[in-house]
Amino acid sequence: MLVGDGAMRFIHLCICSDDSDFRPAVVAIRSAVASSRQAHRFVFHLVTTPELSVRFSRAAKLQLPGVRIEVHADEEIQSAIQSRIEFRDTAGRKGLASAFNFAPFYLPLFLTPSSETFTSQTRRLIYFDADIVLLGDLAEVFDMDMEGKPCAAVPYCNQKMQKYVNFNVLKTLVTSETIDPSSCIANRGLLLIDVKAWADLKLTESIEFWLEQYRKADGELWVGGMSQPPWLLAINGNYMQLNADWNCNSLGRHSMGNLEVAQLHSLGFEEDHLTSLRVETTSWGVVPYVVTCSNSAKLLHYNGAMKPWLLDSDTVQVPVCTMPQALSEYHFNWVQEVEILGVTYTFVTCSEIWSLFLADDLLYSEPVNTTAEGVEELQRREDAKTWANKINADREKRQKDKEWREKQLAERRKKLAGGYYTGQTIQAAHDISVRGKIVVRKNCEGVVQGPSLNHPTERLNVLFKERRDKKTRSINVLPFEVKPSDKDKET
Repeated sequence: MLVGDGAMRFIHLCICSDDSDFRPAVVAIRSAVASSRQAHRFVFHLVTTPELSVRFSRAAKLQLPGVRIEVHADEEIQSAIQSRIEFRDTAGRKGLASAFNFAPFYLPLFLTPSSETFTSQTRRLIYFDADIVLLGDLAEVFDMDMEGKPCAAVPYCNQKMQKYVNFNVLKTLVTSETIDPSSCIANRGLLLIDVKAWADLKLTESIEFWLEQYRKADGELWVGGMSQPPWLLAINGNYMQLNADWNCNSLGRHSMGNLEVAQLHSLGFEEDHLTSLRVETTSWGVVPYVVTCSNSAKLLHYNGAMKPWLLDSDTVQVPVCTMPQALSEYHFNWVQEVEILGVTYTFVTCSEIWSLFLADDLLYSEPVNTTAEGVEELQRREDAKTWANKINADREKRQKDKEWREKQLAERRKKLAGGYYTGQTIQAAHDISVRGKIVVRKNCEGVVQGPSLNHPTERLNVLFKERRDKKTRSINVLPFEVKPSDKDKET
C-alpha cells in the first residue's frame, strides 16, 4: 500500500486541455467514476487556460455533481512551456504544438500551488487524454506495483521508434543515450507517474533537452508528433508496462489500411461480414474503421478525425466497435451480430458508446469565438465533417459507377437478331462476300457492334478483326452467317 495523501489516499487523475468544448473531458470523467468501485478516492485535476478555467468550473458544478474536481491554470508556466516548442509541418496538425500537449510533463508545477489535495509529498498521479472512455477501474492502475519505474504506460508494438525518430539525424547529435530503432513505442494516452522517481531521474529536464536538440538539428529529428517523440526518447524504455486492454485505440479513425485489413481477414472477416457492418472495401483499405478490441477493453481511445462530438447525428458510416462487456445491458440504437468461425461478434457504433456518458449539450452552450482557439475548434469540426462527407461521397460514386456498369451490361445483353448481343465475340460461319467478293474468311473473329441500322430486327452489324480488302469498316450480316466464338462459349 502507498503512504501519503492523507487517510483517504486520494487518487489524482489529470486532464490537460485548452479545448473550449468540455464534453470530451466530462465524458472521460463520468466514465471513470462509473467504472470504479473506489470513485470516492478520485480527485480530478483539469489543467487549462486562465480564460477557460472559470467556464469549466461552472460547467463541472452543473454536469458533475458530487465529483471532486480541481481546476488549475498558470499562465507563467504555460508561457514557459510554449517557449520551448517549435512547430514544423512534419509534426502533423498545429494543435499538437499547444503547451497543453506537453503539460503532462509538468503536472506537479501546475497542481501543487493551487490544489487542496495534491502536495509536495504526493507520490503518484495519473494522466489521461480527454478523448477517451474508461471502462476499467483506474484504482487498479494507481495502486499497482511500479517496481521503481518512473511511469507506467501501454507498449504499442505495431509501431517502432524508427517510425517517429530519424536515426540518421540522431547519430549526428552528441548524446550518451543508446536508442534501439526497433524497440516498441509506448502510448501516452494513459500515464501513471511516480512523482518522486520521475523527478529523481530528471525526466522533464530530459524531455526539454530533446526539445532543444529538435530545434538545433539541421534535419527533422522526429516526425509525426510533437510531445510523443521527446517523451519516448527521454524514458527510452524505462517504464512499467500496462496491459494492452488499457489502450484500445482508433475509435475515431475513418479507415483501415491494407495491413490492418489483413489482420481483420486473419480473424475470419469476409466481404459479407463487412457489408453487414456498413463497411466498404476500397483499393487502399476499408471504410470506416472496425474496432475489435473494445469487447474486453478497459480504455477506449477515440483518436482520429471522426470524434463523436464532432460528427453530425445523421452520419451513417462511422467506426464500429465490438460491444463492450461492461455495457452489454444497455440498449443501443444500432446493433449488428456477425458470426465468424463459430463465434458471434456483436457490434455497435463507437460513437454511441461515447454518447452513453453524455447527458446533454449544455457543456458547449457558448458560441465559438474568433480567436485562434476558436478557429482551431471550427477546423476540427470541419475536418470531421470532411471525412464523413468524403465517405458518403465515395460511397455514392461507387454506387453510381456500379449502376452505370450494370446499365451498360444490360444494354449489351439485349438480344439482337439471332439471339446475339452487343459486345459479343463471334466468328464467321463461312466465307462472307460483299458484292460478289470474299471480304471475310471462315472462322475470322469479330465483335457484334449492335443491330443493323437499316434492318435492325434482321441483321447484325459486326466489326471483324481482319478483312481481305484491308478495310476497317464493320459490315452487316445475317445471323446464320456468324456463330458464337469458341472463347465466348468458354466464358
